[in-house]
Amino acid sequence: MTATDLPSAASPVTGGGLRGGIRRLRSAVRTASGVEVLSALPFLAGPLARLERRPLLHGLVLSAFGLRRPIFVDFPVSPEPRFGYGRPDHPGISELLDRRRDAYADTLRRFLGHADRLAAVPLHGDLDSGEPYWRNGWLPPLDALALYGFLVEHEPARYVEIGSGNSTKFARRAVRDHGLRTRITSIDPAPRASVDVLCDDVVRAPLERADLSLFDELDAGDVVFFDGSHRSFMGSDVTVFFFEVLPRLRPGVLVQVHDIMLPRDYPPQWRHRHYNEQYLLAAFLLAAPERWEIELPNAFVAGDPELREVAAPLWRRLGLTEHFLPASFWLRPRADLGSGPVATMPRTE
Repeated sequence: MTATDLPSAASPVTGGGLRGGIRRLRSAVRTASGVEVLSALPFLAGPLARLERRPLLHGLVLSAFGLRRPIFVDFPVSPEPRFGYGRPDHPGISELLDRRRDAYADTLRRFLGHADRLAAVPLHGDLDSGEPYWRNGWLPPLDALALYGFLVEHEPARYVEIGSGNSTKFARRAVRDHGLRTRITSIDPAPRASVDVLCDDVVRAPLERADLSLFDELDAGDVVFFDGSHRSFMGSDVTVFFFEVLPRLRPGVLVQVHDIMLPRDYPPQWRHRHYNEQYLLAAFLLAAPERWEIELPNAFVAGDPELREVAAPLWRRLGLTEHFLPASFWLRPRADLGSGPVATMPRTE
């Protein structure tokens, strides 16, 4: 998630004076973190907001920093939200998510049992540090809470994340705080933060070039955290994840997919990004809802006043009065995906 769209982008990041500001700015350009840019140079808030509204110029500027690559298509594209943002949410997805609203509330209440440990995590921190902090610009607070809470609750033998950074920091914090025997595996060609020392196993390659047999080793209670490119193309990480990773997973493996806004479409200000992975996820859920247990859809929770209030005591205690939109979607397969129309990938024994 790019933080320049979001209210907390102007939150200060501590320390370092002019030299620290320059260092954070360089880091921000390297990692495309709007929070870090605006912390170093807050007067850029207005120009950056205007730039977001000009997709072509926005893309050209980011291309100059090596953060975007052009793609040409042979037909006109008009990416506008079809659901939410003044229109009704998707009715089928809304109905699916609403079925377990009481379970979501119960899950969040259990997570609040870790409030004392979570209150020890600072609001601000250093991107290059191995310690988590709440206003990091990439992992929204509710998403960080869910990751921490699910790891403590399930005590997985394996935690595999595709896309590393602030999630790795919160995962390691959960392992350390609670003495978990969880092995952390990071699959990411170039993490935004220095995380190698936090991991037990490191794969510095994109998912589409990784050995996928490691997913055959996961059992019920293990966790897969996917925060990739958010775009499905021929051979891209999203395509590999939905076509080759999900069908491998045994029942009970807990899965998180990030930047999922269901039951709404992607936000209008994201239209120039051409994200599309949530459409694949929605198709999975609509076509075979009986195969998936939806554990916690954070964007749905954030959009529901009653559910949003469940975690509010923690945010007040932490002094987190502004949030950018949570986007973690947690689910798990309830039955072997090979028993129906979705073919199981060959396993390595």
